[in-house]
Amino acid sequence: MGLCVAVVGTGYWGRNHVRTWATLREQQVIDRLIVCDIDESRAKELAEEFGCEWSNSPEDLRDNFAIDSATIATPTPMHAPLAIALMEQGVDVLVEKPLAMNEASAQSTVECAQRTGRLLCVGHLFRYHVAIRKAAEMIASGKIGPVLHIESERLSVREPRPDIGVIAALAIHDLDICRDLMGDVEPEVIDAWSLPSEIEGIEDHAVINMRFPTGTSENPLGPSAQITVSWRSRVRGKVRELRIIGRDASIQIDYLDHTGFWLHKHPDNIRGPEWGGFGAAPRERVEITGGEPSLTAELRAFAEASHALKSGTPIEDVKVLTPGEIGVIGMRMVQTALDAAQ
Repeated sequence: MGLCVAVVGTGYWGRNHVRTWATLREQQVIDRLIVCDIDESRAKELAEEFGCEWSNSPEDLRDNFAIDSATIATPTPMHAPLAIALMEQGVDVLVEKPLAMNEASAQSTVECAQRTGRLLCVGHLFRYHVAIRKAAEMIASGKIGPVLHIESERLSVREPRPDIGVIAALAIHDLDICRDLMGDVEPEVIDAWSLPSEIEGIEDHAVINMRFPTGTSENPLGPSAQITVSWRSRVRGKVRELRIIGRDASIQIDYLDHTGFWLHKHPDNIRGPEWGGFGAAPRERVEITGGEPSLTAELRAFAEASHALKSGTPIEDVKVLTPGEIGVIGMRMVQTALDAAQ
């Protein structure tokens, strides 16, 4: 009883979904793949490249192809309306982040999933990054001591998007990951400033500061985090780096690396020549075997959960790392940061 999956939207990220699903089809994770875009020529072109079927009508995918599941990678304003329309037809959906244009619309999408009994996931794919999962495990077990501070950089060079700026497009990942690493505790303070792009109302550079409640990760003051996101990284280019500073050790993660990360040890915040002096503390490589790109892991998990539902598993017994509720909280944090930046 295989799955028929559709990808709605064939832009840059939609193409990544199609490519990844095509690989999973070769691995027999799914049976059929449909490419859908209102631009018929674009849908045909991508379908021919990856050897799959195509459509230019997302509303008719269920009737015409009997799809079980769909990933939505359209421009953001269409995320919630398409997700609701498909779930009401009996389709499980994974919606690229952000889940919606605002928290209220995101909440309505979650309520539709609850009403229809469908699976709703949101594309916070870095929750599936093997280094993030390992880091979360080490933090929870106390291996790096209380977390003092988190530093995150998500930088690139590109033209501004017309629909959303860097806070909703990029920082939403980092806001969510910081919360994830803190055991899904929400920050009590989010402050931000941003710089405008040439498109009115669209920021292309932002710095966000967060403070978590006292006692989080056994830090009596509450861990802090600083997130920098930018589309104007002319000096450093593409950067995807996370640094978690604990009392006893610090973790350095490159999101582009799925084989491991660096652990810098400094027990009880010790200082001195043997612990790095004025430089970095001694580091060792933490290797992770069997890792795969985050998008692959995310889509694999979505397919397995959708298949479980199709096989009769109750929705409450299907566990995923990125349920729709994560998207609602993500939008709430994004809106707080946008309000602060104003």
